[in-house]
Amino acid sequence: MKEVANWRRSKKSRLYIIGGLLLVVVLLGFFFESLRIWMIGVGVVLLVALGFEMSNTDVDLGKMVETGSISESIIKRDENGNALYGAMCEENVYNCGDFKTQPEAQEVYDTCETEEKRDRHGLDRDGDGVACQSLPAGA
Repeated sequence: MKEVANWRRSKKSRLYIIGGLLLVVVLLGFFFESLRIWMIGVGVVLLVALGFEMSNTDVDLGKMVETGSISESIIKRDENGNALYGAMCEENVYNCGDFKTQPEAQEVYDTCETEEKRDRHGLDRDGDGVACQSLPAGA
């Protein structure tokens, strides 16, 4: 499961996926005239996604609807391209009781681990790199 999470976090993988989807959209639009209008719309959305990914930018649509501001809904990314959602990585925001499964806690731990390898939330008490070991493994 960790391999899938690492693969999903890879900016290169995300760029390949978007590029592959754009290629599929172009081929479908070329060969199926009845789908062209739909494929143009999907292609525009994929081009926007590609632009966001290439510029290390992301937008929280829920926050944009809530605040009505694009600038307030921008999600920051770390140097590896991982999204840092709002206050998630502020000191001591979470504890193990906030998560249903260990992989959920691990995701926050991995995202918020600092360059100094410091556990911001205290999710890994024994320091072995595995957060909230007492939680169920999940599906």
